Formats: sequence, structure tokens, C-alpha cells
Amino acid sequence: MCNRKQSIGVNGEFSSWFEVLSGIPQGSILGPLLFLIYINDLPKLCASQDVGSKIYLYADDAKIYKDINQITDQLDLQTVMNTVKTWSDEWLLGLNTDKCKAVSYCLKTPLDAQYHIIDGMSYNLEKLNSINDLGVIFDSNLTFKCPSDGPKINKAYSILGIIKRNFIYTWLSLVFATRAMLSAVLGVVILSVCPSVTRVLSD
Repeated sequence: MCNRKQSIGVNGEFSSWFEVLSGIPQGSILGPLLFLIYINDLPKLCASQDVGSKIYLYADDAKIYKDINQITDQLDLQTVMNTVKTWSDEWLLGLNTDKCKAVSYCLKTPLDAQYHIIDGMSYNLEKLNSINDLGVIFDSNLTFKCPSDGPKINKAYSILGIIKRNFIYTWLSLVFATRAMLSAVLGVVILSVCPSVTRVLSD
């Protein structure tokens, strides 16, 4: 992964070549594996700063969490965040401060805390009541409810009603009900479940 150069082309005109000092080529077979190896020490580094703080990694996304019961817990979490920022600067993986958010999950009023990232200047993390994580809405009370999901849920119940009226065998109903529920929730309409369902839906 050394001695690499790149050039930028716009409308047939190309810049001069310059060295690429960091990063992994896009689309390579080894790219994902090399990236995992590159960031492999980050969880252990966070644990060394505070055992109670955990970090979950998915590709280039990182989530840091900790049970917050008192002010010192907040300070420990901020210390871990500072450690991650220092690590990212050292290994030339800059954080996108615009995408860094803070969410508190609790049944009662959370402790008021303001977390920040220092990147030339101090950026206060925006506090959110809910966040979209890989298509799943996580709100502060973990109700997993979203106003925009109403039509999808109603569609799922509608399809379940059709299945209940058109199938006799319980196990078969369960199989098709599960498929229909997943399809409706994911926004995919399946019209080829069986002739009777297709006929009802087309009517």
C-alpha cells in the first residue's frame, strides 16, 4: 500500500500526479480486511481509558456508550471520546464532526451533559431524541416508534388479515404471515404469494 499516486481529471484535463500517503483503494478485495486491521486496536484503547465505556464498530462508523449514573461517568465518557479523537488524528482518519451526535436512552430525565469534540476548536455534540441507525429508529425511550412507519404497519396488518382469511393450516399461515410482515415493513409489496392473495390485492 505504498508508492501510490493519483491524479484528478475534469472534462478531459488532468492534474499533475501526487503521492497518496494514507487511505485504502476503493473497490479492492483486501480493502475491508485491511481497514479492520487498521482500526483493530481502537476498542482496546477505549477500554484502557475506562472499563465501563464500550465502543461498537461497523465499517467506518463507531458508537461509544456508557451507563451514566453520576457526573464522574460523564467525565469518563468524555475522556474516551477525547482518546478516540487523538487516535483518529494520529492515524489520519479524521472525524466528521457534523455526523457526531449524542443520544441518551433512559426511562427518566437524564443527567444534563454536554459532550464535545476538539478539532481546532471545540464542537458541542448535538443532542437528539432519536436517531436512525441502519434503518432502525432508536428513540430516547426505546419505543421503536416512528410516525412515518404508520402506513407500513397498517399495510402489514392488512396483509396479515388477508392471509388469515385465505389459509387453513396454521403453520402455513405463520410462514406466509412472517414473509408478508417483513415485506410490508421493509416497503416491498409481494403480489405473488399465492393466487388467492394476488386476486384479493388486485381487486
